Amino acid sequence: MDRKMLFKEIVEKKKELNILVRRKQSLHDREVYQKSCELDELVVLYMKEKQ
Repeated sequence: MDRKMLFKEIVEKKKELNILVRRKQSLHDREVYQKSCELDELVVLYMKEKQ
């Protein structure tokens, strides 16, 4: 996957995470944690592509 696609996925995942946090009204919810981990994985991939 190229950096441009990864960036788009990161932006989309951030939106999803923000919506989920607002809906759950908690940062300690299991779904919020899972979505955050998904975002982290994308960011790591993005950073690896940069190198």
